[in-house]
Parts: sequence; C-alpha cells; structure tokens
Amino acid sequence: MSGNDEVDIHNAKAQKREEGRRRARELSTRKNRKQDNISTRHGAKNQDRHKNFAKWILSTFPHVIDECGSASDNTGGSEPTRRHILDVAGGKGELSARLSLCHTLRVVMIDPRAADIASVYMNTIAPRLPNKWQVAIQERLANSPSFVEDELEKRFTQLVVPFTVPSNLLLPDKPSGDAFGERKMLFQKGMSPKLHTSVQNAALLIGLHSDGATEAIVDAALYYGKPFVVVPCCVFPNLFTNRYI
Repeated sequence: MSGNDEVDIHNAKAQKREEGRRRARELSTRKNRKQDNISTRHGAKNQDRHKNFAKWILSTFPHVIDECGSASDNTGGSEPTRRHILDVAGGKGELSARLSLCHTLRVVMIDPRAADIASVYMNTIAPRLPNKWQVAIQERLANSPSFVEDELEKRFTQLVVPFTVPSNLLLPDKPSGDAFGERKMLFQKGMSPKLHTSVQNAALLIGLHSDGATEAIVDAALYYGKPFVVVPCCVFPNLFTNRYI
C-alpha cells in the first residue's frame, strides 16, 4: 500500500468520525431546545401515543417478541419466511421506528408515501428517550455515523403501496368447508403478491390512525387468521356509506 492510499484511508476514517460527532451534537441541541420550549397546546396530549401504543402491543401480544425479534432469526437470511409486525398506513413511521429500533423487532410498514425512518428516529424519538439512551446513541454515532441506517437495514422494510384488499368478498356468517376456502383463495388472488406475502408472514397486523385502510386491516386479518389491533380515527363517510355510529 502506497503512502497516498494510507492517507486516503486515514482521511476517510476521520471524516466518518467527524460526521458522527456532528450528528451527536445535533441530537444534544435538539434535546436542549425541547427542554427550553413550553407547550401551548390545549386539550389532551397525544405526543406519546406511539410510545404508549408500542408498549401496549408488546404487553398484549408477547408472542411478537419471540417471533419477530433478532433471536428468532434462524432462517439463514431467508426473508420471505421471517416473521414481522405489519404496520399498515404507518405514515411518517414513528411507530415502526420505535418497534424496530427501540424494541429491535422486525417490521414491515405499508404506506403509499415513502418514509424517512432514520430521520424520524433521530429528530423525533431520540430527543425524547432517557438520558442514558441518548448518551449511548451519541457514542455509537461517534464511532459509526451510519449505525441507525445499518440497524434499519436489518429489521425494517417499507412497501410503498396502498393497503387494499378485495371489498366485494365478505366472510360467510358461518365460515366452513369448501365455500370458505374458495372465498379465501379469491381474496388472496385479489391482492398483489407483495401484499399477500407481507400479510401471510405477519405475526401481527397493526394500524394506528390508519384512516381508509382500517377496514382492510380487519378484513385481511380475518381471512388470513392473523391477530390484529387497530386504533381508528376518521370514518370516511363518503367511502364507507354503510358505516354509522
């Protein structure tokens, strides 16, 4: 190796260390700004809804810890057979970021808009974490500026598509026998292959304020026999004229 090559390698490492220090400083600055600001928001506070929902999921569905955690990854990297939590209509991705980065679970998120999960984690989640976690993040950033992206690559995937299922195939009142099996087959054929695989390999389907996809989550979970939880918000009366309260 020539002297110039050694200099280039040294410079590259120095640049990576400096980038990690810069991101650590930004994290510290955001934390200080958060402490200085006084919230003027009226009404119920819901800024912790993703954190509280994630904790509730793990306590209510403990099987996802075994099936979707890194310890369960004994498939030799065969992605289609790995279990995951399916986060439908995940929006900006805060819930997926918490599950995949804070709780080290595999997550597949479905949303028609691409999300920058690393940015959400660094700008929204990390400044709210306990101090010891923030210190650990700063240290890891100093040693490896890309560690957030590296962790996401291991456990997070997004399908940038809407979550749609056939709406004209309803479960029979008493599903049994060939009739139910035939309807289930038609239901699966009506979904795209990627959506079919994402639901088939899911250990749990979730939707936090999943808007128009809420009913589709319930339908898919019933057809595939998957546990699910949804926290609906809007009723979309123009799309679902038969809904009423």
